[in-house]
Amino acid sequence: MNALSDQPPIRRSDLPENLRQKLDALEPRVQSNAAALAIWQRHLTAADRKTLGDDLYQAWKQYGRTAGIWAAARGGSKERAIVEVAYALDWLDSTTYRQLLDALGGGPGEGRRPRWIADTGELWFDGEVVRSIKHLSQAKNIVRILAAFEESRWPPRVDDPITSGGESDTRRRTIETLNKGLTRIRFSCTGDGQSFGWEEIEPLS
Repeated sequence: MNALSDQPPIRRSDLPENLRQKLDALEPRVQSNAAALAIWQRHLTAADRKTLGDDLYQAWKQYGRTAGIWAAARGGSKERAIVEVAYALDWLDSTTYRQLLDALGGGPGEGRRPRWIADTGELWFDGEVVRSIKHLSQAKNIVRILAAFEESRWPPRVDDPITSGGESDTRRRTIETLNKGLTRIRFSCTGDGQSFGWEEIEPLS
């Protein structure tokens, strides 16, 4: 067991008063039926939903409402789940999100991964929209790539979902188009010809 795992869990009462009040205020909003439905439909993968029994109502009752569903799918404490759900639903700014996770001892968590919101055509990273796709039907290959990353929870690379692999003009053109106007992160065709990757880039000073 490492030093971090030897530490007792941080209780809500241990938080600074301003952060505890923020967490207390977020909890009823996060635990609502509406929040559970939004998380289930927009932020959990098909694999997550299957693990939870493929039934939102039963999962909501069994695991302890929205925060319990998130914790069961993604791990972590109830308090951390409240923070991550609130951030996923854009109810928290990035600064408060980090303050809460730091105070809970949770590290950066989901906020350092992109989020692809298919319903709105928005790609988010670190609390801001870094790419917006207005005509989804005209960007099918881009959408398939982003959906593959979102389904896999944004690993460094995913298998190519648009071609049979190898060198391809389609692969290169799709990534070039995806990267146009994109900020904070970049996508690439990986050298094996079988996958795509993403990485964070330093903002221009």
